[in-house]
Amino acid sequence: MIEGQSFLCFAPGPWDDIWRNRHQIMTRLARRNKVLWIEPRAYLRPTLRQLRRGKIGWRDLRRPLAVPVRDNLWVYRDPVYAPIAGRRFHLGAITQALRVRAMKKTMRRLGFGRPLLWLTRYYQADVVGTCGERLVIYHISDEYSAYAAVRDPEAVRRAEAELIRRADLVLVTSPALLESKRPLNPHTYLVPNAADVEGFARAAADPTVPPRMTALPRPIVGYVGALNEKLDYELIRSIALARPEWSIALVGPLGLYSQPHKADGIKTLPNVHLLGRVDVSEVPYYIKSCDVCLLPYERNEWTRNIDSLKLYEYLACGRPVVATDIPAARGFSDLVYIVRDAPEALDAIQAALGESTLEMAHRRQAAVAGHTWDARVEQISQLVSEALQRTKGRD
Repeated sequence: MIEGQSFLCFAPGPWDDIWRNRHQIMTRLARRNKVLWIEPRAYLRPTLRQLRRGKIGWRDLRRPLAVPVRDNLWVYRDPVYAPIAGRRFHLGAITQALRVRAMKKTMRRLGFGRPLLWLTRYYQADVVGTCGERLVIYHISDEYSAYAAVRDPEAVRRAEAELIRRADLVLVTSPALLESKRPLNPHTYLVPNAADVEGFARAAADPTVPPRMTALPRPIVGYVGALNEKLDYELIRSIALARPEWSIALVGPLGLYSQPHKADGIKTLPNVHLLGRVDVSEVPYYIKSCDVCLLPYERNEWTRNIDSLKLYEYLACGRPVVATDIPAARGFSDLVYIVRDAPEALDAIQAALGESTLEMAHRRQAAVAGHTWDARVEQISQLVSEALQRTKGRD
């Protein structure tokens, strides 16, 4: 693994959010490097609203900007007095200068060297060149222009293309992303998602079952992950209505920010159980408690480009999987039931319920045995080392 480096990870979500690939990667990089996880930056208008409502006070001005959460890993929040602002009265330039100053002061205090910027969204391009960085790494996990909340996909594509061209290293999680991004930068590489294979296998062998899952009637058909706009809630509703004797367990935070009514059709069904977010340490136990695991994604441009982290975790637990027909599922088509509609899903779930043998569980686990986060971080380390060598001597 690469060592002795300083990483600034500009994250699109807080550290205590549901864990995603960036959490897994940064915790492993922190074993031999220093990592500053930078939470999403505040904007002027929301900050002013919070100030008027009393949600921001003088104590917030004195709070530490960087808080240690693990060895060599700190979570950083920009000072409340320096939100992103507009151009009026040059306020945006002023607050940006204050943010940069606070960041550099924190880096000096923590003993960071010249950092490696790890960007996760196209709109973070404004930090390039402000931190004295040695390298710019852009990690792409989705086709962001296809997000449900995006109003101008073409503007997103233009902004991202500019950042991709400026980056020293671009990492993508799916073959579709590699195909669309590599023409913009030859230093673009595929690093798929993975799982904590050993940890999930241990959980699968542990008889412990979360009490909330024990209370549900069997069989349990479950989904464990973020409940966002890419899920096919009509498919879930059709399954629940057709098989009222099945428990449909949906484990994860409900975050339908751009389409808040999308899940309304399942909320009142007696056999659909919205269990909410669970701690990352509990995730394997919820997965292993499902008789069948679902990947109920809509088929669109967003899901055509994903590499489902959940799929690796499901298989690492040895659970049967039923997935809608997306490219990520086809990569394990010999072990995953792939369906196109509700009737096919019902038949597949029924068949999967009969595949609970230990032999099948071991086959699934063997299929992802090499897809570990440790292996992914070793691959990333090699790519970063090559990029550092390639840019050596650059000011």
